[in-house]
Amino acid sequence: MRATMSSLNQCMRLPESGNLLPACLQDFVRELERAGRHESLIRRQRRAARHFLFWLEREDGTELESVDDAVLQRFSRHECTCPQMRDSTWSGPRRRRAMTGALKLVRFLEQTGVVRHPGELQRGFCLLESFLDRLADDACKSSTIASYRLTCGHFLVWIHQARVKLEEVDSHTVSRFLNHDCLCWGAPFLNPIKLFTGRRAAFRVQQFFRFLVDREVVSALPVPDPQPDDSLERFRDWLRRHRGVSDASIRIYSRNVSTLLDDLGEDAGVYSAALVRDVMLQRLTEASLPQAQSLTTAMRLYLRFLTSVGECRPGLVGAVPTPPSWRLSTLPRYLPLSDIERAIASCDTTSVVGVRDRAVLLLLARLGLRAGDVVALELDDIDWRQARLLVCGKSRRPTGLPLPQDAGDALLEYIERVRPVVCEDKVFLRIPAPHRPLQDSTSISAIANRALSRAGAAGRTPGGARVFRHSAATGLVRSGASLELVGTLLRHRLPNTTAIYAKVDVPMLLEVAEPWIGDAR
Repeated sequence: MRATMSSLNQCMRLPESGNLLPACLQDFVRELERAGRHESLIRRQRRAARHFLFWLEREDGTELESVDDAVLQRFSRHECTCPQMRDSTWSGPRRRRAMTGALKLVRFLEQTGVVRHPGELQRGFCLLESFLDRLADDACKSSTIASYRLTCGHFLVWIHQARVKLEEVDSHTVSRFLNHDCLCWGAPFLNPIKLFTGRRAAFRVQQFFRFLVDREVVSALPVPDPQPDDSLERFRDWLRRHRGVSDASIRIYSRNVSTLLDDLGEDAGVYSAALVRDVMLQRLTEASLPQAQSLTTAMRLYLRFLTSVGECRPGLVGAVPTPPSWRLSTLPRYLPLSDIERAIASCDTTSVVGVRDRAVLLLLARLGLRAGDVVALELDDIDWRQARLLVCGKSRRPTGLPLPQDAGDALLEYIERVRPVVCEDKVFLRIPAPHRPLQDSTSISAIANRALSRAGAAGRTPGGARVFRHSAATGLVRSGASLELVGTLLRHRLPNTTAIYAKVDVPMLLEVAEPWIGDAR
């Protein structure tokens, strides 16, 4: 044991260092020994802590009492040339493990008062527990509470390490948190954008700060921006202002363009027809037909934007290949009306979720609504006296549709009996707390898929909300309704869009089919 302590003391000497650094390191090692850590662990963490102190004094020049997250980030990324410090543990994927000793040292120095910090960490976690108790009182699920504990706890640790007080948090602070390269101590945290997606993490932090505003702990609510330095912001603004594209389509186009920029590069001035064509052909060979059409549309729009602002040569739009597609070459995916009715009947109307889901399915099946139409439906869009729904589809032009009796009864039962009483205009809300509107069309498709699975029809055709729309149109055509009537119900702008449903009217097609020449059948 004496030999071991002698070797530790020998390694703790920092050449030409002041008196504070060896003393801090010795106190840190003694704390590890008092905690009963294994000797091998003490050596690893002492070596990393010694490395950090040497780098801080010789290369960074920051005072020890001013160490924060930015200093730790610089230490983590520095190309090590420290004398007698270079070893295999500081290179490659093991660098994060080597940072553990430095992080524990900083935490120890915070507790002993050597490193300055806001001193609000314990208070922040007490407030977080009160916030989680409120979520539990609102009947939030345990998984929801756990996700808030993880995200908001991570945020409190990060602002403590970044030396930011709760009262000083603003939108820029939240954006930094969402995009930071995580070195936070205490748990295996990852980058919030990668772990939660920026939108979810931002929402949870914002809800926590709503609670703090109600408690008068902070005075303002930060509005987070998950992507503050997005290079496609001008492109999105151009789509919104000059093309009138909806926000949902803008997100799709931005996502597609961002994947293409990895191969095209950021400098639009060097784009050529050959480069654009080669990149697109490489991507299209790996994509399905709908994905290929979405990629080519996004690329054409991006090139038109670059041309309009003078950042690339005109005429490059013609270099984007066109995916092969033949009009009316496919059949709409539908189910027999008996399967649709079984899916609707499978909803348990004795439960809160079942009442809501039945109302959603009847709107999909009777009116052929899109999933996005159901998500966007508001209370003011329902005209009970005239039995009409005001729907704004992809064209964003409001259209009045008749509300069938069974769909209206189901909708009324949901609103009067089970819909949470909250200040929200949207009709359909989450049943578990927090009671907020359904996030997007995938929520409606999930409701439809669960119903089809209960009815035993999930494996026959791709499900989702769209199969209810196609099945409603197919049923109308087969019952003798005109294509004009079907197009009006589905809110098609062009008759050619509705013409595809003529191919599913098999009895009518048999009447007009010519007999085959010869004896072949």
